[in-house]
Amino acid sequence: MDQFAEYVSYKTWLHKSNFTYLLQPSYNFSGADDILRDFEASFYTFSNYTTVILLTLYIPTFIVALVGNILIILTVFADKTVRKTKNIYLINLAVSDLCITLFCMPITVGTIVYRMWVYGEFLCKFTAFLPGVAVASSIFTLTAMSIDRYISIQHPTRNHWVTTPAQAVGIIFGTWLVSSILMGPIMYIRQIDTLSIPSMAPMKFCIENWPQDYDRQAFSIFLLFVIYVIPSFTLAVCYGHVGRALCTKELVRDTSNSSTERLFSRKKAAKMLILLVIIFMICWLPYNILSLCIDLTQKGGSLSMLPFSLWLGHAHSAINPVMYWSLNRRFRDRVRGLMKYIRNSNAFMSNPGPEFV
Repeated sequence: MDQFAEYVSYKTWLHKSNFTYLLQPSYNFSGADDILRDFEASFYTFSNYTTVILLTLYIPTFIVALVGNILIILTVFADKTVRKTKNIYLINLAVSDLCITLFCMPITVGTIVYRMWVYGEFLCKFTAFLPGVAVASSIFTLTAMSIDRYISIQHPTRNHWVTTPAQAVGIIFGTWLVSSILMGPIMYIRQIDTLSIPSMAPMKFCIENWPQDYDRQAFSIFLLFVIYVIPSFTLAVCYGHVGRALCTKELVRDTSNSSTERLFSRKKAAKMLILLVIIFMICWLPYNILSLCIDLTQKGGSLSMLPFSLWLGHAHSAINPVMYWSLNRRFRDRVRGLMKYIRNSNAFMSNPGPEFV
């Protein structure tokens, strides 16, 4: 999370309060040290009710996202049909969610608990770049899946139009490459800036240090359209046609029973993907809107809601596994089988049998 708004808030407050007058040699004030200590203590937010609420939300979110996405990857790899296009896309979505879980959530919680940046220059850049790439890759992957579903539903007898596993791997590579290019400026523009007060350690913030406010606003609008608006429009068009196909009672007039059965299977998969897309949009829309408003207005009025909107976006990484568990019987069966295998392995290790001398 960019600390620019918080940085500006502290900088403005220090300028208005003329805080350094307490530390002038001509000013004999024995309580200056106490004021400085109280000011430094305010960087820690453990006693803030907002922090308590966010920690209460983040802890279960992190656990569910970590365990759930690992289970998705393991169960899909355990499937003999892993080379199916749909499975390859699902693995990519789970990897993207794991990137957000492992690299974004812990740093976000750290900056909520302690307002200063203590994680160094590399993490300042990397923890903004990688989650951004992961989110962009997810939405591009969902868009590719929607186009693939559209083709499979609208033209169920033309299998050569449907994406092959090899093509899916190429598409996934392309989504990560394009996402990395789009987020490339973050690696350059993200920097650590400091505010200095005599007799205190420098106050470090991880911010996007754009040359002008206009550049920040233009980049935010550009990302909103490329990563959210345009893919959302594409998804709406594709799934609008798919939804009409799902609601119709007509089936493909084909003499082959296997073709009709395949169509039903594709419709079932399309329903789950539609729900997956809707949840993604709902989870990330508030953060995108609030971030854009803050960049455009340069006011901190929405700053108090930003951590909660970011948590909602992060919660998407935990909602996906829960949704798979709820809607996919095969996923539930494979998770149960994996748990049974682990229990049996532990039982064998704890009771290896008699020793032979």
